[in-house]
Amino acid sequence: MTAPLAVPHRCVLGGCRAAAHCPRLFLVLTVVAALWAGLGALCASAQTEPDTTDATDRYTTVLRNVPLDEALQRFVEITEADLGYANALVEDRYTYCRIRDATTEQLLQCILESADVDYVRTSDGSYVLVAAFQAPDAEGRLTGTVVDAETGMPLPDANVLLADASAGRATNEAGRFHFSPILAGEHQVVVTYVGYESEVKRVWVPQDGQERVRIALNPAPLTAPPLVINGLERRLPSFRLGTNTTDREALERVEGPGTPDVAHAVRRQPGVALGHPRADLHVQGGDIGEHATLLDGVPIREPVTLGGLVSAFSPDALRRVQVHKAGFGAQHGSYTAGVIAAEHDLARPRTNYAQVSADPVSINARAEASWSAGDTASGRVMGAVRTSVWDIYRSPALHHRLATWTRPDPTLTMQWDPASVENTTGLAQRSSADAQFSDIHLAAQQELTPFHQIYASVYRGHTRMQTDVNNTGASLDAATPLASANQTRLLATHGRTGWTNTMAQIRHDWSVTDRVASRVRVHTSHHESHSLFEMRDSLIQQTDMPPQPNTPTRVRLDAADHALEENELNEWGGKASVDVSLSPRYRLNASVAPRYMQSTVHIRNRFLGAFEHHTRAWHLEGHAEGEASLGLGTTLTAGTRLTYLSNRQMVYAEPRVALRYDRSTTPLGDVALRVAGGLYRQYVTQAEISNDGPMAVVPSVRFWLPIGASVAPPRAYHATADALVMPTDAWSFRLETYYKAQPRTLEVDYARLVHAMPLSDMQAVATTQTNRQDRMLAAGRARAYGASLRVQRNGTRVDAEVVAEMGRSRRQYPGRFNDRLVPASWEQPVRLDADLGVALGRGMEARVSGQGVWGRSWALRRAYYDYIANIEGSDTFEGFDLNRPGDQQLAPMLRLDLALRGTWTLRGMGLRMQIGLVNALDRKNPFDWSLDTSGAVPEPAPRNLPGRRAFVLVGIRY
Repeated sequence: MTAPLAVPHRCVLGGCRAAAHCPRLFLVLTVVAALWAGLGALCASAQTEPDTTDATDRYTTVLRNVPLDEALQRFVEITEADLGYANALVEDRYTYCRIRDATTEQLLQCILESADVDYVRTSDGSYVLVAAFQAPDAEGRLTGTVVDAETGMPLPDANVLLADASAGRATNEAGRFHFSPILAGEHQVVVTYVGYESEVKRVWVPQDGQERVRIALNPAPLTAPPLVINGLERRLPSFRLGTNTTDREALERVEGPGTPDVAHAVRRQPGVALGHPRADLHVQGGDIGEHATLLDGVPIREPVTLGGLVSAFSPDALRRVQVHKAGFGAQHGSYTAGVIAAEHDLARPRTNYAQVSADPVSINARAEASWSAGDTASGRVMGAVRTSVWDIYRSPALHHRLATWTRPDPTLTMQWDPASVENTTGLAQRSSADAQFSDIHLAAQQELTPFHQIYASVYRGHTRMQTDVNNTGASLDAATPLASANQTRLLATHGRTGWTNTMAQIRHDWSVTDRVASRVRVHTSHHESHSLFEMRDSLIQQTDMPPQPNTPTRVRLDAADHALEENELNEWGGKASVDVSLSPRYRLNASVAPRYMQSTVHIRNRFLGAFEHHTRAWHLEGHAEGEASLGLGTTLTAGTRLTYLSNRQMVYAEPRVALRYDRSTTPLGDVALRVAGGLYRQYVTQAEISNDGPMAVVPSVRFWLPIGASVAPPRAYHATADALVMPTDAWSFRLETYYKAQPRTLEVDYARLVHAMPLSDMQAVATTQTNRQDRMLAAGRARAYGASLRVQRNGTRVDAEVVAEMGRSRRQYPGRFNDRLVPASWEQPVRLDADLGVALGRGMEARVSGQGVWGRSWALRRAYYDYIANIEGSDTFEGFDLNRPGDQQLAPMLRLDLALRGTWTLRGMGLRMQIGLVNALDRKNPFDWSLDTSGAVPEPAPRNLPGRRAFVLVGIRY
């Protein structure tokens, strides 16, 4: 409703309530007594005398399963009408009403219509409620919306418990829930959501009617005690099993790079591994291209910044990141591993206008504003910017990473420069580097009416890295010497890589009726990436002496051989979805989504040759999914996806099913279980090509392309069983298990593409045009399985978390490794994470975090396995069989981080400061090896992650 609340003229009869003001009480009592004496038939329908209220007073409301008594109170508060009724008349009745620009009497008619209650109007304009002539059924419906109290944004997957009916629901994408049919009368609704205060609301469900409620939750720490209503504890959120959420507090926490980092924050979730060195995320054994990263529902194709030192997206711009793992539902899309979904945040707690923070890697800024024009025409806008500070301060961690990556590999150097001698180990290197990145986020929402809302967002992320050895005009001693018996060669290289992601989307949310909610979205996205490596002409000094420092000779070296990889993917699409509450026990959601894509791939590689590929495709995707409450705490969800591929002129189906169970009165405490499975396909695939340069700026490059006519889409089957046990309000134990069988994967066909000998001069290689993807990709198979146990303690002073995980991922790479299933290159067989936080008082907190990973294989640089192993006679070094990548294992990775942070408020301004020590034990954690072939037996030469380093972060909120 659109008027301020007041309670001037309500009069309740029956001895249960007394209004503050009851004018004409005696008259009302007399009329009601007469009606109850036998004049009910006279009131079989609502009276239609002319409305004498001010015609300019108009009201708009939507009531969804609201108790009739509460609705009438709100009616009186807003209209200031005189109303009288008996308590017994309105008990156990709920109302559904959706009306706009209504007069007072029209509004009352709408409220009473679904509750089977009529009214009479006296000569002085007072209203008296009476029972309808026909007795209604004692059942009604309850619907509502759960929103963030600060932003008004709907909260999907909120847990709604109808306490006195022992029934529970999860809200849909629009934050809506529905119970129908339920007994008419008063009910208690308990709403819980991770990161928010729980809310208890008393509602009144009218007979044969509908009550609408809007429940706003306030953000709060995760340490709130449990609510107990009528002896029933809150329902456990089994629907969250299979999904993990990283909230804004975790996203703002400084991680290993010395800056808030989305990838490192998400990595703490069970089933999510952080691969090194690029810090790529892998979901339950899947490859990096087998899950999607979505921002407000739009795919972001390369969500990595600075080679994994900092991930894409400014943490100040995000509200949360959800990871949907094995057995995810049909509504979440078609991907063989999982979905990582990030959402923009339109309002931060304790931030009125803006906030700024600085750390050794970046500067982050955020600003927001809100406006209101009346009770419904309100809106909010947020902008966030992050930029690197490399030109001002060169972070030692980032400098170390770039220098380590570009360390020359002797074996790969000889493939580029056969004239170099065998003794190419211990190469000195003097290089310059440049690293730049920026992220821009913009999001806005506008509430048009109580039933319509517009939301739009824009994102652009750009990254560029480059390294130069012996830049043009530099002295000779700046190059890398390759010494031989009678000469010195100076190796000069240049490498650069970069990528840009852009997305824009706008959507409209509409509450069509009290049972139906819809969403329509259109979007566009653009991904562009490039990687270049150049080997420049070398200068040969015919001398037995190495080059002397400060050699006066200067030369201009022109680019000679080079490798190049480029990819561009443009996408335009839309999606229309609907969520329908068929009854309290049954819910249906469905969608249809057309997409059009254009992709270009350009490869110039010393081992693969040169080729270009272009793909155009449009897809028509849709899904239907139903949810049924089976009783006894059990919920069944089943659905399917249908996708039409224009390139293959085929329709693919993906059926999926999940069964959830909740029980709150067991000897173990609250218990939730989930089993799920189904068929999963993927229609836009990613391929990864190892960098062939001996001084690679990044270890590999990726390209995305929609499935073409010559290859079938990848396919996977999921099966998972998860359990959550909460013996007390402070402790929780979560067990996750999964098995994923992939009878079809798509891999780069190195066995076919790699030439018998590396091409001697890439400048002379002609580019081949191909429209067939089966000339680049080949079908393989894979399987992944594992289990994790997560133990959490949430206390007011101490919070702690331990995650123990074991997993196996085996893949067959076509034509390689004797066609055996071998460990995946990103596999982390055993992982242990621990985190401890202690509140010190006065806004101070100390944190200790540790991580251990054991059993990583594929220890050599990827180029060894992808290129050298496919060259005849080069697949085996003594003690290193490149056809058995699982045999080469890296030392365990162990890391301990310490941090002290504080948050204070001074004169309305918030100050945040954090100091920390990363890798406090200064462990030498290797991420891969080169081979030192100078001795009689090859020896591994490890490249390590950065050692011990300190950081400081300072932030200000206005």
